[in-house]
Amino acid sequence: MTFTAVLRSGLTELGVELEPGAEGLLAEFFGLVKEAAAGLNLTAIKEPEEAAVKHFVDSLALLRWVSLGEGDRLLDLGSGAGFPGVPLAVAAPGCRFFLLEAVRKKCFFLEQAVKRLGLTNTTVVCGRAEEYGRLDRYREQFGWVVARGVAALRELAEYALPFVAVGGCFVAYKGPRAAAEIEAAREALELLGGRVEEMVTYSLPRGGEKRVLVFIRKERATPAQFPRRAGVARKRPL
Repeated sequence: MTFTAVLRSGLTELGVELEPGAEGLLAEFFGLVKEAAAGLNLTAIKEPEEAAVKHFVDSLALLRWVSLGEGDRLLDLGSGAGFPGVPLAVAAPGCRFFLLEAVRKKCFFLEQAVKRLGLTNTTVVCGRAEEYGRLDRYREQFGWVVARGVAALRELAEYALPFVAVGGCFVAYKGPRAAAEIEAAREALELLGGRVEEMVTYSLPRGGEKRVLVFIRKERATPAQFPRRAGVARKRPL
């Protein structure tokens, strides 16, 4: 099966519908990722069918539970090769997206991809979460923050929650160990102003790998001392 056929089948199985023309843009983005993957260490998954499921369908699974539209602002934390941010930006053109990535080579790739795809709703931000999470124009300015495969939740929460507006939501894309990560992160989440609101589980098509979306509601402002300086959250997680 082709990339587009697997993508369409997988999204149908999850109950996610795309805007007209989105399939073509997603296929074009896959081509850009595949072309740049080796030189930039973007992904080890290069086969069209596997990439369609494990990167694209997985990224877009959020839209089964969340509707992103006019007035929404979403930050993709540690965007890397652009997952889940770019597929979501293609699928939800009314939402404003920000792709935060610390590695300059990957930022350049994302900038070129956004330009090539004509994603006028998307901005690439090159820098570290520990630095940008302290800036007034980014701190607590997003109704949605997402992260996929960045770090364990206990560490990830310190990077993500400073960006989330009070009342907004941080969604962590996780695997089968999500429940254990949540348990380990409970004190950190409480300290940072967040609470696990929901954990939804789904299986990817064509193999049934288990995935989990952890929805963390921001109930209170994050204390001013967080995030700590670069590298501290990884060495000494809360």
